[in-house]
Amino acid sequence: MPKLAIDVRRVNKSFDQGSYVVHALQEINFKAYVNELLMIVGPSGCGKTTLLSVIAGTLRFDSGEIDLFDTSLHQLSEKEITSFRRENVGFIFQQFHLIPTLNCVENVSIPLLLQGVARKEALQRASEMMKAIGLEGRETERPKNLSGGQQQRIAIARALVHHPKLIICDEPTSSLDAETGCRVMEILSQVAKSEERCVIVVTHDNRIFDYADRTTKMNDGKIIN
Repeated sequence: MPKLAIDVRRVNKSFDQGSYVVHALQEINFKAYVNELLMIVGPSGCGKTTLLSVIAGTLRFDSGEIDLFDTSLHQLSEKEITSFRRENVGFIFQQFHLIPTLNCVENVSIPLLLQGVARKEALQRASEMMKAIGLEGRETERPKNLSGGQQQRIAIARALVHHPKLIICDEPTSSLDAETGCRVMEILSQVAKSEERCVIVVTHDNRIFDYADRTTKMNDGKIIN
């Protein structure tokens, strides 16, 4: 029996939009497992990114329960959630969100610096992570000098450098060509199988569906399979 990484139970989230309420998540029940690459698919506005946000602890939900690697998020304070997320969650986005005034290895080192790791050690570990994803020798370059695929790999290195248990990916390949997108997904597939990790990918990109170990569909704020 695979080990449970995420257990979402009866989670609801609504947003007030003036004179009406948007029910973004409705009685969501959802599980993900260790060493799994799980994709969440569905039309725009169906609640996929909201679900990612409540799982990652960046958005409070209205009701329900979420356990993430044996930690009950619904029982934590805001400060405790922030600390837990800093240690255990890595984020990869469609827009790479690299800091243009920092070079590549400095960008990758940011999660370690936020954890209080000394700068010298953080840069060394960041350099090792860049080597692991095939970008050795590009440490001192600015992000603007890299291709889109290389920038996304820097973003992946940044997400992985502190060895998080959960990697959250929101449309990580949508702005990449097919070949580069496949290369990115190969990296994420390898990550999912290493250590006690779980990778969740929200995507519209049907070019990468075959990389999923399992696929969950959403529509109108609900899990439909």
